[in-house]
Order: sequence, then C-alpha cells, then structure tokens
Amino acid sequence: MFLLNPNSGVPLYLQLQQQLEQRILSGQFPDGTPLPSVREFSAELHINPLTVVKVYQNLERSGFVETRRGVGTFVSHQSPALKLDARRRRIGPALDQLIVQALGLGEKEILSLVSEKFTQFKTQSGGTQNNE
Repeated sequence: MFLLNPNSGVPLYLQLQQQLEQRILSGQFPDGTPLPSVREFSAELHINPLTVVKVYQNLERSGFVETRRGVGTFVSHQSPALKLDARRRRIGPALDQLIVQALGLGEKEILSLVSEKFTQFKTQSGGTQNNE
C-alpha cells in the first residue's frame, strides 16, 4: 500500500517516487517485478495518470526501472554498486540532520549511538536487513 499525503508540502510525484525507490532498494520489489500500469496505479491512488508517468520516467532515468514498450514497466536488474550508491544518496539528508542535532557529542559517541540503534533495529526486524 502506498500512502500519499497531499497536505504534506512534498509533491505527490516525489512521495510516490521515494516510496517506490525504497521498496526496490529494500528488496520488496525484486529485479524483474512488474509495476502496475499507469492507468491502474493512478486509479488505485486517485491521482492524475501524468503523475505516475513522471514517476516512472524519473525512476527509469535513475536506473530503478525499465519500460518495455507495449509490455509494461519492470524493476531493472541493477548492479549492487548502483543500489548501494542509491541508498547512500537517500540517507544523506537524514545523516546531515543527525549530525546537526548531535553537535556537541564526540564522533565516537555518535558512532556508538548509531551502532546501538542499528543493532536494536536489526534485532527487532528479525535480522532481515542486509549489509550491502
């Protein structure tokens, strides 16, 4: 299920794009998975079909999906290096915010806190997170 909030201040296409990227990077949508047609997706989400077209085009430019004319849009077979690079780009803003909020703590303390949280999350999620 995709959750779009028209009142969030973030454009709908960007919300949808980020959610699709996250699902692809997490493995929820493995390589070769077909995405819903533009018509189906726009009807399901109650958004303009051109919004879905824009998302699919952006994802294709970024290498997340490939469109096969007359067949559909599919999760592309990315190299692990591309997936790792995409993950790093996605977490950059969150890391910036973390560093700003953690100013005053030492580097070792910040790294220790991140390590503790990572271990806690990994344990809570059943150890299914991978370490690419």
